[in-house]
Amino acid sequence: MSKSVQTNTLLFAALFKERGVLATLVVAQVIATILAFAPATADDIWIRLGGISLFVHLTFLSSLTWLYLLRTQLQQLRQALQLTALMLSLLLTTAVFSGLLIEFAGDYFVQQNSYEFILRNLLVVFLVTALFIQFLTIHFEKEQQTNALARAELDALQARIRPHFLYNSLNTAAELTHYDPQAAEQAILALAALSQAAMRVGKETALADEITLTQQYIKLESWRFAERLQVNWQLPEQLPAITIPCLTLQPLLENAVCHGVEPALTGATIYVELHISKRSLVILVENPISTQQQKRPGNGMALDNIRQRLDLYYQGRAKLTVTTRGDVFRVKLVLPLSIDDVQVQA
Repeated sequence: MSKSVQTNTLLFAALFKERGVLATLVVAQVIATILAFAPATADDIWIRLGGISLFVHLTFLSSLTWLYLLRTQLQQLRQALQLTALMLSLLLTTAVFSGLLIEFAGDYFVQQNSYEFILRNLLVVFLVTALFIQFLTIHFEKEQQTNALARAELDALQARIRPHFLYNSLNTAAELTHYDPQAAEQAILALAALSQAAMRVGKETALADEITLTQQYIKLESWRFAERLQVNWQLPEQLPAITIPCLTLQPLLENAVCHGVEPALTGATIYVELHISKRSLVILVENPISTQQQKRPGNGMALDNIRQRLDLYYQGRAKLTVTTRGDVFRVKLVLPLSIDDVQVQA
């Protein structure tokens, strides 16, 4: 397998996340403990442990700080240069802090020649970093394989996503041409937009565009169901400029129409709510459960398919739950957002 990485991919980006920083601190403490309890000195073990722990933590965290500040430039480099930068950063930081330790606490912590002390520290850091780089490379290649498999599975799920109302909508447009040509034109344009969205499934789209697309779908179905289909939208006054996977909301409405409106001879009302916080986007869709039995086989979007697709897209951080309370069927979808994503549109 090739050792080269993709463009704009930082090999050790995981080190800058919470778990990466915690792992760095744990490894640093393990190294400090091993060095402090080495049988080469008779000094107070606990004082020595404190001094070495401070030295090692400062070295590792300072090195990660410089790498984090330069991450934009580093991610443009190939894998070999990224790993070289990681090694040099740790070695240079070790040399600097070793010199500072000699200057300010050399009488207690340095029992040998200053140059020997620095070289020994550099050797320890070099060996630990070399071992870490080997595990990092293996982890990265394994992650690439996992992502490739996930992408293949996601593509397979996406290939199954085709709006089930396609043929009905074409029939509706054909009927409208006889008595309302303008409405037929609007129906065909809406159907074209939905078909285009189906080809872009898996890619990101603006939340406002997804809502507009869903409303076009509802308009299409309204020509078929007329007053039997009612949708109560409860949206924020201002939509944030965030992106979500294309065809996230529309399949939920399609499922509600097919299983809540179509079987009901007197029609039904679908309730749609959007709640947005700094951490998540919550979508609630409710439809009545019809007691009629004339359901069209296979209609609606399978919720399990939606769940699997979003689970792959968000790597398990999205949550879709289904509840039934009395005669109301409720779907709750929670999509994670980063704080920087939530910016109110002008």
